[in-house]
Amino acid sequence: MRQTEFGLDVASPLFTLLSLASSVSNERLIMCMYEMCGTFAVCKIAPQVKSALVQAYGGQWGDARLGWENVKDVSGSPTDLWKRPPLIELSELAEYVDKIRGLRGAKSFIRAAKCITGVAASPLEVQASMLFGLTRLRGGEGLRLTNNVEIRMTRSARLISGLDRRYADILLANKDGSRECLVECQGKAIHGSIESKISDSDRTTALQAMGYPVVLMTYGQLADSDAFRVVMELIMSYLDVPLKDKTSRQQELERRLREEIFIDWAGM
Repeated sequence: MRQTEFGLDVASPLFTLLSLASSVSNERLIMCMYEMCGTFAVCKIAPQVKSALVQAYGGQWGDARLGWENVKDVSGSPTDLWKRPPLIELSELAEYVDKIRGLRGAKSFIRAAKCITGVAASPLEVQASMLFGLTRLRGGEGLRLTNNVEIRMTRSARLISGLDRRYADILLANKDGSRECLVECQGKAIHGSIESKISDSDRTTALQAMGYPVVLMTYGQLADSDAFRVVMELIMSYLDVPLKDKTSRQQELERRLREEIFIDWAGM
């Protein structure tokens, strides 16, 4: 714990997660871990805090944000979504697990840490990762996945996209890794403009030219259980794996998971 000049005490991100572990559900703890290990934050800056920052740093307030960049909506207005460097490296999360065994909240912390599949860039990517990646005993689909996967473009793909490399939001694979499918999460704040849609189209076409099946996932497709089931059928066909029906118990677990993750993220 450390005091600041603003009259606030702050703790390290890892200690904050451990403190939360005994007071929130494991699903919410997973969401917090994804956010702190990710390249985004959902943050409503209170007027008094912003005023204190402006007063302290004046015209240099932008420099004081240390890489925090506000995401604007399609009309150019600021949102509660921010881009920023990760607060916790994945390696730090793994190392912390070994240091806290036996402490209050450690079991929940360790259980949640095992579910983090990589670096996410938005709440939508986290929600998708949890629905795809958590086991069916936890309400998910139990698929193998990795976040933020670097893909080097072939010459033909570079001609289409103008990029040398692309970072895919989510890479799904079957058990032996012989079949793969990319999921690109289409959030309104980032992908809503005409320019973004054209750019996304170029990247998608380039990836498909390299042989990658690409599924563009929207919030609506993810949040609606019936629409999600249709998308799952498509994904499983790409992975060449039959989609098994869920038992009534598994359906109830998925319903509970959805109640946990589809929330007002800023109010979490």
